[in-house]
Amino acid sequence: MTTNAHFTAQSSNAKTGPVAGTTISDDSCPDSCALKFRRDAAGTIELDAAGKPRRGPCYAKHGPIGMHWSMVSSGKRGGNYRATLDNLRSVPRKRLIRHKFAGDDPHVNGAVIESDYLYKVECTGTNPHIDYTHHEPSEHNLAVWKAGRARGFIQNLSADSVVDADRKFDTGFPVTVVLPIDAPKVSYTPVGRKIVACPAESANIQCVDCKLCASERPYIIGFRAHGTMKKSLSESLT
Repeated sequence: MTTNAHFTAQSSNAKTGPVAGTTISDDSCPDSCALKFRRDAAGTIELDAAGKPRRGPCYAKHGPIGMHWSMVSSGKRGGNYRATLDNLRSVPRKRLIRHKFAGDDPHVNGAVIESDYLYKVECTGTNPHIDYTHHEPSEHNLAVWKAGRARGFIQNLSADSVVDADRKFDTGFPVTVVLPIDAPKVSYTPVGRKIVACPAESANIQCVDCKLCASERPYIIGFRAHGTMKKSLSESLT
């Protein structure tokens, strides 16, 4: 399947504010993402009665963003991946770019395609930007991300638990982690790393003004479970 993408010149999302951004078809998401499929206590992907993987609690699979993402993934909305990224070149220089409202980076069996990744970096230019990935920090992927970092690109690694956050923080890249619904504003990982809950969840601030995720930082940013599946997601973290 060819990765499809959609460009938004100015989002009307209440949390992000008027940012530019992209949505990438769901074939870009790695199977290693804990939110993609439901898993049992042993971590094995659960199957439905038809033998297909049961859909996980990913927030982007539900609500308005879910409908939009489904259309992008099916090819009914958006277009060629690189042609879509070219639109980023026209974004006003100071406007924040939110890469991947849903979706991830194109890959082959979990290995991020370096040429596509660096094309994204090139199209982003000097704009402030927010980008998260659930791809594993394999030797190959780390090398790709380091090549992007050398060009000034900020790559957040998304963790699915505080233990996973510690593991990914050890790579040297900025990390975000999903938290239970009732998580406090400040908490700590098992080895004592500070987690600061996303300010937009408890204060009158938007991503376009906050920009914490658009910077290198010595602490982890946490996102409380949200969306229509937030209860299910929160329960999976406790």
